Amino acid sequence: MVCQMTMNISAKNKTINVLWTGGFDSTYRMVELSGHDVIIQPFYLSDKYRRSEKYELSAIREITADIEKHPGTRCRILPLIKRRTSDLNQDSEIVEAYNRLLGISYIGPQYIWLAEFARSYKGLELCVETDDSHYGATWCLRTNGKLKKIIDGDLVYWILDEEHSSKDVMTVFGSLHFPLIEITKLEMLEEFRRMGFYETMKKTWFCHTPVKGEPCGVCSPCRQTIEAGLSFRISPAGLERHEKEMQLSRSGWFKYWKKIRYKVYGY
Repeated sequence: MVCQMTMNISAKNKTINVLWTGGFDSTYRMVELSGHDVIIQPFYLSDKYRRSEKYELSAIREITADIEKHPGTRCRILPLIKRRTSDLNQDSEIVEAYNRLLGISYIGPQYIWLAEFARSYKGLELCVETDDSHYGATWCLRTNGKLKKIIDGDLVYWILDEEHSSKDVMTVFGSLHFPLIEITKLEMLEEFRRMGFYETMKKTWFCHTPVKGEPCGVCSPCRQTIEAGLSFRISPAGLERHEKEMQLSRSGWFKYWKKIRYKVYGY
């Protein structure tokens, strides 16, 4: 159940803090906001173990240029602020809350340092979309909390309703805004097209373990992309790896093969 709250303050010239990875979802939000009279402050969290970082930053540069030259753009995009995850302290309260949530539904370990970062930028937008899976951030939010719809001028986003959400989900996600929690990737695809950013959408990057500069087809974001109906974003070689992965996943030794494959091939 989602309740709704209307704010009378105009969104004009308001600064919107967006966590931008150069991926499909967060890029959609950047494009969506670009048609409004707002100031966008994008943030990127740098992780030394993230093999896709150079591809993500390259995508951000190219997409920023596309947005700024688009005739419908009304926003102002501030320079990207990068922060290293290694500089963030792991707060024990956040870690303990995360571990308890993990016992209910899997959410990636990145939400530990993301929760810590968001405390310094309350209202930071996390661009997770709606889905029907029984795992991940969206599932965690819906099963452990209640979302409240906020209408802020001509902008819309969702937050957790503290009164009807668990303490643990508030500890990890309570500082964040969720502008895309009620839209699917396929719906975003159509909106990219309608807004005149279809070619820009193709520049987004999502793969965690690229192979020869292309999406691997087997990491979690690649699988989610395929399952969402966007398999055209994956190369034929990546789709072949994905198909093989699905076949091998039925074997009892699959998890051991994945570890070996990662060490040998890097994906």
